[in-house]
Amino acid sequence: MKMKWVNQNPFVMLRKNDGFTIIEMLFSLMILMTTSIFILQLFSIIHTQLESKDKLHPKEWEIFTMQMQQEVRGAKSQDVIENKLYLLSGDQLSFIEQYEDKLRRRVNGKGHEVILQNISKFKVEKDGNVIVLKNITDKAGNTVIRRFHPFFKSETKVDE
Repeated sequence: MKMKWVNQNPFVMLRKNDGFTIIEMLFSLMILMTTSIFILQLFSIIHTQLESKDKLHPKEWEIFTMQMQQEVRGAKSQDVIENKLYLLSGDQLSFIEQYEDKLRRRVNGKGHEVILQNISKFKVEKDGNVIVLKNITDKAGNTVIRRFHPFFKSETKVDE
C-alpha cells in the first residue's frame, strides 16, 4: 500500500490508488439491498405455498359456497343419488361429485369443471328440501359443513 504526495502543499490530502470510492460503495450496497429484498419475497412465497398445499383456501371456500347457493336456488329440482348432487335447471342436468381430490361439476354428463380442490372426503345429503354438504374434509383434516336452501321445492325426481 503505497501513498504518495500529490502536491507539496500541506493542505492537500494523501491519495490512495487502491481503495473504494463512495460511488462503488453505494453501488455494492444497492446490489446487496436489492438481492435481500428478492430473497425475502422468495422465502415468503415458498412459505405460503407450503403452508396452503393441503388446506382448503378460505377464498376458494367462499367462492364455492356462493356458486353452490346460486345453483341450488336456481334449480327446479334437486336430488342426491349415491353421494352426487343432481341439479335440474331448464333443460340442463348438472351434478356435483368428488373426483380424486377435487369436487367437480358436470353438465349433462359432460365436462370437468373443478369447483373445489384438496378434498379428501365429501358427503352430500338431502334433509327435506335442504341440501346439506357434510364432511367436506381437506387434506389437512379440517372439516366444514354447509346447508343450502332452494327457492323451489323439488317436484320431480332426477333419474340417473
